[in-house]
Amino acid sequence: MRTVLRGVKRSMLSKYIPSKPFTCFDGSISMPFDFVNDDYCDCRDGSDEPGTSACPNGQFFCENKGYVGIVVPSQFVGDGVCDCCDGSDEYENEIVCNNTCFILAKKTNEQRETQRLLHEQGVAKKNEMISKANAFKAERAQRLEELEEQLKRLEVDLQVKLDLKNQAEELETASKDKHEEAWEEQRAARELLQRDEQIKDIFNDLDTNQDKSISIEELKIHTELDDEKENEFTNDEVRTILGGDSATFDEFNSTVFDQISNSYKKITQTVTNDQTTGTESSNPTPLDEPSKVTRSENYDETDNEKYDSNDMDDIDNKDDISNEKDQPTSLGHTKHVHDDIAPDFDEETKKLIQIADQARKVFEDAEEKVQDIKREIEDLKKRLEIDFGPEDEFSTMFNECYNYEEREYTYRVCMFKTASQIPKGGGSEVVIGHWESWGSEPNKYSVMKYTNGVSCWNGPSRALTVQLQCGIEHRAIDVREPTKCKYSMIFETPAACDKDIASKPLDQHTHTEF
Repeated sequence: MRTVLRGVKRSMLSKYIPSKPFTCFDGSISMPFDFVNDDYCDCRDGSDEPGTSACPNGQFFCENKGYVGIVVPSQFVGDGVCDCCDGSDEYENEIVCNNTCFILAKKTNEQRETQRLLHEQGVAKKNEMISKANAFKAERAQRLEELEEQLKRLEVDLQVKLDLKNQAEELETASKDKHEEAWEEQRAARELLQRDEQIKDIFNDLDTNQDKSISIEELKIHTELDDEKENEFTNDEVRTILGGDSATFDEFNSTVFDQISNSYKKITQTVTNDQTTGTESSNPTPLDEPSKVTRSENYDETDNEKYDSNDMDDIDNKDDISNEKDQPTSLGHTKHVHDDIAPDFDEETKKLIQIADQARKVFEDAEEKVQDIKREIEDLKKRLEIDFGPEDEFSTMFNECYNYEEREYTYRVCMFKTASQIPKGGGSEVVIGHWESWGSEPNKYSVMKYTNGVSCWNGPSRALTVQLQCGIEHRAIDVREPTKCKYSMIFETPAACDKDIASKPLDQHTHTEF
């Protein structure tokens, strides 16, 4: 009977009792214990040969006293290569394996101590971050409560100012409307008077024989009224405009004027230089010959009353008076531009406008203050809803940006906001991700995900995964692009340091089985 049961983990020794038959781990068969480690594979799962290489799927456990126990494939047993640091896999060979377990243990312990010290220093800074985060969180919560109370008061005050504004605007509008109505009445009356004068002027201009009616012959000479310019202006066409063979003033007023007012042109004759000395030329001057003054064929000296003397002086001083195509229809009653501009408001209306303006300003200032408070409340609520870690340790990093420089680009990550890629050779900054979430359990807070960045050309939307690890400072130490438009960053921060690692003492004789 064998006194040494090789290749078995301590935790599995209860399965190998020499005084009892051995049953394969998969329960397929049982056998005498002498079949264990007899260099013949009886179990399909290789469990009867833990210390030999007989089973291709067997596993050999290296105890590695003083270091870490490991499992190697059983085919490595007795192959002439020292796989276990204690050399236990080569127990049947003449080869001598140096026991390196204590050397490895020392090196591992040194590395662990370095890591422990790193985590210890990092945890100290992490605790400071947690303290600040708790203080800031309490301040924000208090500030939120104060703002919400302030908002209630401001909204009541805003409603009062809104009511005052509405009252002032009602008085302002009523006064303005009254002013506008009076102005519209005045303008309508003036326009009606101007229309009446225009009707009289055109009628008198057409009534060349002064018989108080417009005949076909009198209207027919005004060919500009002919819709069909290329054909003769016939009597029938003129009759259609007049509504008969002639039109009295009342008929002209009711039916004819509106038809011709837009097209009507006053027929003029030229006055030569001789006329300025009292001699009238017997033949009219051609239209293309320069003239000094133009007058109606039916000109009446009493028409002078319709013109200001200064206006007549201006006319006498001009060289080239327009031909018949340039003559105004209104016959001297041209409406001035200023006639269409309403006069200033009266003093009472001006005062009401001033009061309304002040009420509007007071309301707008109050409304802007309310909106500012609402925005601050919304920002505070969003901040308080963000998951900053189990102890809010990442809170102080919120919206802080950190850069990583490499040959072509600067990579920038702004915590809980965005990540971007900035070309060093010039060009626009490219967003490679927006903050989305933490990673998944069990190490949820060791990964930050930034997604939905700018889409690549013929590719996916950019995204960044940030792997967090313990460090004394906040800094990005590496950025890669393992697949197209999918970036990976390694970021050191005290917030990722582990209190358990920092406080765990080293045990030189610790033995762990894997």
